Amino acid sequence: MATRIRLRRMGAKKRPHYRVVVADQRAPRDGRFIENIGKYHPLEEPSLIEIDEDRALHWLRTGAQPSEQVQNLLNKVGIWEKFAAERPATAAKVNSKDKKVREGKPEAAKTSKKAQRKAVEAAAAPAEAPPAKVETPPAKVETPEPEPSPAAEPAEPAEAVEATAAVEETPPEPDAPEAAEEATPGA
Repeated sequence: MATRIRLRRMGAKKRPHYRVVVADQRAPRDGRFIENIGKYHPLEEPSLIEIDEDRALHWLRTGAQPSEQVQNLLNKVGIWEKFAAERPATAAKVNSKDKKVREGKPEAAKTSKKAQRKAVEAAAAPAEAPPAKVETPPAKVETPEPEPSPAAEPAEPAEAVEATAAVEETPPEPDAPEAAEEATPGA
């Protein structure tokens, strides 16, 4: 029977506390367990961690595998260091399995198949042919020109002066009655 040392959740909704138990690997999280070896209250300040050292070492020696959370608790209490000093090969094997599991899963979950395919295509594209560079001309930055002073203004060209004079001399349209009276003298 494969045994694990893991946490069993207790407490009310949003107010968890845990028991550290030794259970069959196939049993549900809060289901049947073999032995209760400690407790963990994360909401207390500081967190309460009580684990029976003799029983924990006994189960570790008999081959019970701690869950990742329980292994962290065992490290904090100092039990895992004692076990690692007794059996360094077994402790290293458990650590390497956890690292492989932790390193492998997030990478697969982060990228979808479509994103992985695009990454492979993008990596292959530069190897085949370098992309053509498209040079864009630098954008013109228009700076406002300073306004010239009235004394420094150049004289208007003769054509512009004649055009403005022609506009001023045009007679008003006869549709307007006021303009018609002014246009006829002595009426």
